[in-house]
Amino acid sequence: MYLSELKLWNFRKYSVGTDEIDDTAPSVTLALNPGLNVLIGENDSGKTALVDAIRHLLGTQSREWYRLENTDFHGTGDNRAKRLKIEAVFRGFTNQEAAPFLEWMGFEECKGKQEYVLAVRLTAERKVSRIMVDLRAGPDPEGAPMDGEARELLRITYLKPLRDAEGELTPGRRSRLAQILAAHKLFQETTPGDQTKKHRLEEIVGEANTAIREYFSPTDEEAQGREVMRAINGFLEDFFPEGDSPTAKINISGGDLGEILRRLALVLEENPAGLGSLNLLYIAVELLLLQASDFQGLRLGIVEELEAHLHPQAQLRLIAFLGEHVANGDKGQFILTTHSTTLGASIDLENLVICKGSKVFPMAPEFTRLDTKNFAFLKRFLDATKANLFFARGVILVEGDAENLLLPTIAEIIDRPLHRYGVSVVNVGSTAFLHYAKIFTRNDAQGMGIPVAVVTDMDVKPEEWQDKDGKSPTAEEVTTAREKRLKWAHDAFDDAGTRAFVASTWTLEYDIALESAFAKLFYESVLWAEKLSNAKTGEPQEGKADDVKTKAEADVASWEKEWSTDPRRRQRVAFAIYKKTMLDKDISKAITAQVFSGRLAGSTKKDKLAAVILKSNHFKYLVDAICHVTKPRDAEAADAFDQ
Repeated sequence: MYLSELKLWNFRKYSVGTDEIDDTAPSVTLALNPGLNVLIGENDSGKTALVDAIRHLLGTQSREWYRLENTDFHGTGDNRAKRLKIEAVFRGFTNQEAAPFLEWMGFEECKGKQEYVLAVRLTAERKVSRIMVDLRAGPDPEGAPMDGEARELLRITYLKPLRDAEGELTPGRRSRLAQILAAHKLFQETTPGDQTKKHRLEEIVGEANTAIREYFSPTDEEAQGREVMRAINGFLEDFFPEGDSPTAKINISGGDLGEILRRLALVLEENPAGLGSLNLLYIAVELLLLQASDFQGLRLGIVEELEAHLHPQAQLRLIAFLGEHVANGDKGQFILTTHSTTLGASIDLENLVICKGSKVFPMAPEFTRLDTKNFAFLKRFLDATKANLFFARGVILVEGDAENLLLPTIAEIIDRPLHRYGVSVVNVGSTAFLHYAKIFTRNDAQGMGIPVAVVTDMDVKPEEWQDKDGKSPTAEEVTTAREKRLKWAHDAFDDAGTRAFVASTWTLEYDIALESAFAKLFYESVLWAEKLSNAKTGEPQEGKADDVKTKAEADVASWEKEWSTDPRRRQRVAFAIYKKTMLDKDISKAITAQVFSGRLAGSTKKDKLAAVILKSNHFKYLVDAICHVTKPRDAEAADAFDQ
């Protein structure tokens, strides 16, 4: 059996807007895989609320004591909800697993067969001075109270965030190791009620106690510890009345099995282990219980912040093990939460659940518009850098390093710093945008609240281009090709919060060179990028900067003069910079963008730069993309700025 669905009404941030919860749809329904499930999202996205809801409903194997508080009810002050409900639906029962739950069990048709289904509900109501809680289960809304063995069999294994692995494994009355060992078949009583048959550990401790007593025997002249006991018993004779003085003995206290287990310690090595190693040891101990062949209960492990104290490679090894070990739910079910982009990139999308606002978005195929080829592509190319899109409040998808370097600088200049709005720029490294853009499109057409901007080149060569036969495209052919490219981009990507933003003419670099205010500065950046690439030490020789500046001024002035009467003067200058210089000399676009971005960021005239960028038709698609994922430009403010 496994936890198939979790439904919440008015629990913390998940509100239904009314206290009449009995006839109201849940505020959130979380569908879960029988194997691995990973809840991923930014801080306060609802991951912990989902986990805590399961803990309140089912309880934990470690029997932590906790109760619902007023703050668990959605809202604040007088607007706080008076009622909440948590419901879990279990499926995938074997006949043996279903037996303890038959009086609460229901049935549903699945692929032409009747399958077991169990719904367990916790409802709570705030009274004047207390919170009344009712736990019921059954196929009908009313259900019947559930307690006893059935309740025990639904307890989960839970590892809290920033867990104290060392403390959990320390010997003592609350030792987690003792609880897990006691539940293992190796430490179960083989003959209940037979006090004459001892467990082998009890026999070992008994033998040790016999040897210890002999070592400290005060009457044995050959016992090495005799003087210790003679001294202690001598003091006791003085402390007690004549004839009443007891005789002390030294032994290992707690000879029964439970006491022995509570005194056991689990260590990795003699020297103290680090927090990460202890965390892995703790997880291994919990797996011992979940994977026990004779374990009859719900095999559900919940680990908050799986990455706690683990470096990236350790994270990868652990998630790979869990992914393979519980892939189909045969060996248990796991629900993990994470903030780690390393984990986000290494987990199959089918196992991810994105938490956003007060909603959850499972990424399995039945919920998204991703098809088989999208899943296959993302499995190969979704790395830790790109996985930051799962934590973003807005995403800009770009196809190359130049856009990746330049967009954050432009956003800063126009007062839309991306970090302030929680926006991630994801460089897909190609034109394979569709695979990434579809991550945020849902089969139910429900928006995820994550605006996505797809920034792409027009990729239509201008009239100045000549092919190997010397043929150039006509103005009509260029216009037709651009219209076709725009239509393709908008048809392919525009969907709910996702929009395509296409360069106005050819590429990002060509469009920048088209803008007269930036042509010379961009050309300088191209020439300096060439010097950087060719410098043996990584830094051009002294004086090269002046040479670059002089050449840029002279070349641009020459081109402006040569084509002063040509109606395509700006296009010819841009073509000379981009095609004749950058492309023909194979000058790095990434290094050029880095240099140009640095020049813009280091300018002391940011207001003038902003004015040019905001007015420019060639920067418009970049500005629109930035505003789409941050904040729209206010029309009146934009007019005032322009004036």
